[in-house]
Amino acid sequence: MTLLWWRASNHRNTKSKLIRKINRITSNLKKFASVTALGIVLPTSLTPILAGGLIGNEANSNLNQSNYEIKFNSDSPLALNDSWDVSEIVPGESVAEREAREQREKAEALAKEQAAKKRIAAERATIVRERRVSSAPTNLDELYLRAEAAYGVDARLLRAIHYVETGQSGSTSRSSYAGAVGPMQFMPSTWRRYGVDGNNDGVADITNVEDAVFAAANYLRASGYPNVQKALWSYNPSHRYYSKVMNVAYSFGFEG
Repeated sequence: MTLLWWRASNHRNTKSKLIRKINRITSNLKKFASVTALGIVLPTSLTPILAGGLIGNEANSNLNQSNYEIKFNSDSPLALNDSWDVSEIVPGESVAEREAREQREKAEALAKEQAAKKRIAAERATIVRERRVSSAPTNLDELYLRAEAAYGVDARLLRAIHYVETGQSGSTSRSSYAGAVGPMQFMPSTWRRYGVDGNNDGVADITNVEDAVFAAANYLRASGYPNVQKALWSYNPSHRYYSKVMNVAYSFGFEG
């Protein structure tokens, strides 16, 4: 009876050990299957990330720190747990975006530079115009008399020419269809030869009224004055022009 009991007890112990061994083998097989599956899935899942450049130089400059962690978990049927520890991603820009930004900044800088140059040029032109206007005499009769004293040409004839040409304008850049310029309507080629610095500012300016009146007296003198007809014909070879100037000059009291 005792022998039968011992055999039965020994059989139960052996069966229990066998069951525990089978359980361990089964558990190990499950863990091995989990690791194998992870080995297949993980590289596949990381492929788009690598292809997307997250490990590239640009991403590294934007991704402060990213750690992927795999932990063994004996309580889980899969045995392994995975998790991402991702720090804050700083917004950045791609190479194309940076190049576009740099080009945009260069274009904006160039536009500002060109605008500044235009503004400076406009300011200088304004200053020149203001200087010319301020230097123009308020009494044109005094100007004609000064020119007469310098070249011997009657002031009333100079006044008449000025009146016919531009209505006795002050300093002006007015030009005719033929290309004559300024208060006394000189052709630039004639001005280059007979232009005068009438206001002593160091520049013989075709648009300055003082320079132009002095230049007219200079030209008339060089063209035959006191022969008025010869001088005026050199100034403008037109019977109509000669008659018009003389009529105006007579109205001013000219007697030549």
